[in-house]
Amino acid sequence: MEITAIKENKLKTILMFSVPSIIAMLLQTVITITDGYFTGNYVGENALAAINLGLPILYFYLGVGLCVGVGGSVICGRLLGAKDNNKGSEVFSQTIVTASVICILTSLAVFLLFSPILKILRADGELSVYFTEYYKIMLFNYPLMVIGTILGMFIRVDRKPQVCMLVSIVSCILNVVLDYILVGKLSMGVQGSAIASLAVQAIAVFVQLCYFLKLSISIKFRRFSFDKAVNKETFFNGSSEFIGEMASAISMFAFNYVLMKYVGTEGVAAFTILGFAVYGYSMIVIGFGQGITSLISICWGAKEQKTAMELRSITNKILFVIGVIFAVSFFVLGKSYAGMFGCSDIVADMVSAGFKIYAVTFLVMGYDVINSMY
Repeated sequence: MEITAIKENKLKTILMFSVPSIIAMLLQTVITITDGYFTGNYVGENALAAINLGLPILYFYLGVGLCVGVGGSVICGRLLGAKDNNKGSEVFSQTIVTASVICILTSLAVFLLFSPILKILRADGELSVYFTEYYKIMLFNYPLMVIGTILGMFIRVDRKPQVCMLVSIVSCILNVVLDYILVGKLSMGVQGSAIASLAVQAIAVFVQLCYFLKLSISIKFRRFSFDKAVNKETFFNGSSEFIGEMASAISMFAFNYVLMKYVGTEGVAAFTILGFAVYGYSMIVIGFGQGITSLISICWGAKEQKTAMELRSITNKILFVIGVIFAVSFFVLGKSYAGMFGCSDIVADMVSAGFKIYAVTFLVMGYDVINSMY
């Protein structure tokens, strides 16, 4: 997209790049909520709680993916804005390899730390079994999730956000079908949910890789020599996203620890259900962020910093309005929402009370994330 078109149609351009990203991210949320629905209704509250105990692991992987992906895609977008496609492709290739190595090492480390994590969280008996069954499979899934997320960022930089949206639509439908078969019909429990997620993620990554091998306009896999300066700038650019996700991981770990100690499994289950809604809104915010990140990096590469700042300002206003809608909706309908997951009245009341306290966060989360990504 030319800079002139961006300057003349800022709102339209933001929506054109962000809406496909938002739909893609929301469909990822639908996948998560679908897993929660089948787990809660077909396995039970303990299974939901066990999955939530390991969510800090997910946030760490998300932090790595956003750090490396945002950092690398911004550099690539800037290079494309400066018409240097070859160097942009080298940055793309180096980013994918860097993320792959980090994720594989992380999975190995987490696998070795399973027992200490369960001891710290006071998770034993049924919780321990569910946790182990689920996360031993998800340690294969999360690296694929990170690579898929990063590939999606570069597809958006390549000016094809609709491709990510289509991949997410197919993934969402396939995940619902597999959850219904593996968890609902075959009664495979949390293992069935994890296997469904792994299969869907593997297919999504394969399709995205095919895009760069066949259809990409500007970005291709290329031979490259590791450039320390590129890696340094990648991690520096993406460090705020990593810190943000690590803050979420640490907070989640602390909440789980306290809930297990003072409230028990029901408290963790309630926190899990509330977390699905928060995760959904954060995906909308990140969708907008990913949509404007490519636009902003192109603007900076073309020396149009003022346009970049105007794009950020318009996006902040949009997200404030969406945040108000979320806050009011869950403040009023929190208990009805909780009932979707087959939980007890005690858990539903906890969810409802939690939303009344948490609602204000929806008003500021957009501003926080968008300006951090900017």
